Amino acid sequence: MPTRDLDCSCGHGPSMAQGKWYGVRSYLHLFYEDCTGASPDEDRDRDGSSPPGAWAPLIRKVSFSTGTLFLLVGAATLAAGSLVPPKLEGIGAEEFVVLDVQAVRYNHALGTCRLVGMVLCAVAGALGAI
Repeated sequence: MPTRDLDCSCGHGPSMAQGKWYGVRSYLHLFYEDCTGASPDEDRDRDGSSPPGAWAPLIRKVSFSTGTLFLLVGAATLAAGSLVPPKLEGIGAEEFVVLDVQAVRYNHALGTCRLVGMVLCAVAGALGAI
């Protein structure tokens, strides 16, 4: 498979070859027109590591996706815990009250849903701030 030679001559643009510099316009011209076909290997350091800002977009995308997921799940959990009505725990008259254990567990699960929903929304807010 033939290799393709790139015409990029970073540092050897038209103004540099003639030994003349014309200020900022020449630098932008050199950067945008002469180096558009530069290979990604030229961006690496001498030790083979990636440039310092290479991970920033990936971290931003992952934190945004995770934050959105946490926000949706947290909002659904918070809505379920808040909108579903609780059950009565005590059944009976004033003198004789029977405690419904299943209703107590059900109401505790609703409280847990509200708490988990608030925590997930807070984590989503923190990830969104990052």
